[in-house]
Amino acid sequence: MRTRLLAAFTLFIGFVLSASAASKPAPPYQPTDDEKQQIRAKAGELASALKQLAAKKPDAALLADVEVYHKAAEWILRYADEEFYSKRYVADALAALDRGLARAKELAANKPSWPAQKGRLVRAYRSRVDGSVQPYGLIIPDSYDGKKPVRLDLVLHGRGGTLNEVSFIASHDADAKSKPVPPEQNYITLEVFGRVNNAYRWAGETDVFEALASVQQRYNIDAKRIVLRGFSMGGAGAWHLGLHYPDKWAAVEAGAGFTDTKKYAKLSDLPPWQETTLHIYDAEDYALNAFNVPLVAYAGEDDPALRCTTAMREALEREGFKFKPDGLNWLTTDLRAIFLVGPKTPHRWHPESKAASDKFINEAVAGGRQSPTRVRFVTYTTRFNLCFGFTIAALEKQYQRAEVDAEQVAPRKGFRVKTSNVSRLTISVLLEGLDLAIDGQSFHFHAARTASIRDHTTATPKPQPFRFSKDKPSQITFERRDGKWSLLANSDNTFAMRKRHGLQGPIDDAFMEPFLCVRPTGAPNHALANDGAKARLELFAKEFPKWMRGDVQVKDDTAITKDDIANQNLILFGDPSSNKLIAQIADKLPIKWTKDTITLGGKTFSAADHVLVMIYPNPLNPSRYVVLNSGHTFGEKEFRGTNALLFPRLGDYAVLKLTKSAAGDVSEEVALAGLFDEQWELKENKQ
Repeated sequence: MRTRLLAAFTLFIGFVLSASAASKPAPPYQPTDDEKQQIRAKAGELASALKQLAAKKPDAALLADVEVYHKAAEWILRYADEEFYSKRYVADALAALDRGLARAKELAANKPSWPAQKGRLVRAYRSRVDGSVQPYGLIIPDSYDGKKPVRLDLVLHGRGGTLNEVSFIASHDADAKSKPVPPEQNYITLEVFGRVNNAYRWAGETDVFEALASVQQRYNIDAKRIVLRGFSMGGAGAWHLGLHYPDKWAAVEAGAGFTDTKKYAKLSDLPPWQETTLHIYDAEDYALNAFNVPLVAYAGEDDPALRCTTAMREALEREGFKFKPDGLNWLTTDLRAIFLVGPKTPHRWHPESKAASDKFINEAVAGGRQSPTRVRFVTYTTRFNLCFGFTIAALEKQYQRAEVDAEQVAPRKGFRVKTSNVSRLTISVLLEGLDLAIDGQSFHFHAARTASIRDHTTATPKPQPFRFSKDKPSQITFERRDGKWSLLANSDNTFAMRKRHGLQGPIDDAFMEPFLCVRPTGAPNHALANDGAKARLELFAKEFPKWMRGDVQVKDDTAITKDDIANQNLILFGDPSSNKLIAQIADKLPIKWTKDTITLGGKTFSAADHVLVMIYPNPLNPSRYVVLNSGHTFGEKEFRGTNALLFPRLGDYAVLKLTKSAAGDVSEEVALAGLFDEQWELKENKQ
């Protein structure tokens, strides 16, 4: 029976844990020992200056603006066998260190000049994800005086095969003579680093919003005039972030970016848990959300990416919107959108198309982002769940299409809302004195600060207490049970154990927020399983810095504090015998893990040669995740390939069969994998 089970469920993961499966490209340039020593010496000088600065406790944000130059030198030296893509990188690394030393000197004298600098410059922030310092580029026009809010264009770069911190800084720290600011530009441009090349997924997505938050704290940005723009990989990012967060942007420009996974990456026959989670990032699934934001889509006539732009238009047509051709372009009066095609143009902007895009965006942004009278929002996961005050707080079933269609009936009269696959809906609007209908059920919100529920089954409305604000929107949550909506009182606005925003999985979701890896210190139950768990930690700690540009924070299980549990997702490695944290929570997880067996979803496996991998709300702090024995479920091979490959490989849980070769390498096969239901339960495994 067990042999048939493994035959049915086994898939080769695709790498050997003790070594990288992807071959590295031949080094384009190898710096001499003297060149590396020059960089090390100057980096040491900056490190000393930073240590002295830290002792003075300067403004932490300004310190990050200095530290990022040291980080650039440190990282290029760390990956010197591959990331000196030309001899130019030696000079650029030294120039970055010189800029860092100059800033350190200014900050030590309490006279930093760069916060008031115009033109092109680099600034930085410290990420909450891993404590790393991440750069971003700015273009500050001469017209900016900080007195009135200004427009911001957030730009996502394309895939850069030679991109690292040194080259990013070199291209964005340029002087006015080499890269002047266009004289007509009267807005600030933010160009994000995005942790290199990940299509702004996972921690790369977090990077976009952390960089944006940093700029908003430092400059007077008009929050209603933020434009999202990207081309190529940046275009894929613009589709993703523009449609997942449509209420954040005054306009979106998505140029020549991929919009799906299977066709773009030429994949087929994916296991069901992978097929299902493609709904997280496939932009075509979220096409309807273009209803909420002015949109420019573009590709060249001779660009293979035209297929993706066309697919997005066709997805909108399936939603009921009509387009008509205008030469090569496509126009519509149903949406605030234009689809542009550059004549006889490969993978780049055509000048006429770019001018048309700029004109459209300038007109869209002129009045600023406005609160609409109708919202149409679709999602497949509670990770992306908010649009203009309507929050899909819980789904009936994750990774299936969920929709909210909310329309204002008349000014100051109320809203009519239709939903599908939504079990909890939070509304944040000024409702006092208004009527609200959800899927045919009526609610009235009295000025006396009570809510009445009227539906076909209730003859007399029953007032329910709710605290209103006269000036600010009130957050009100409704829950659907047995086909009926009910209003949750403030004190009952809880979720118990169910999937919700930021706690919906899959495993890779844990690395979008602060996380801490926990190393086992106890004696393991089985040597092979322990070797497999330790190898997974070592591989993650090796790959995350290279591909996500931050070090993995690791602590022994005996050193974990209450603050660690309160503030971070805990990534636990080992078994209940070797890791005291796993022992502490094992009986609170939907598993049975003994010395001899691992039981999950009604299936039992030998604990001697299997590793349990999963994500779950941490029983010690249910507002954070706990992950067992896993970093990202994709790795170097996927990072070196197309960005579309950075999708979940193991869902919410997996059991991995381990095999050790004669050479001592440990390899893995997937014996079981899948997704928990909406209550984080696995009542029956159907994979």
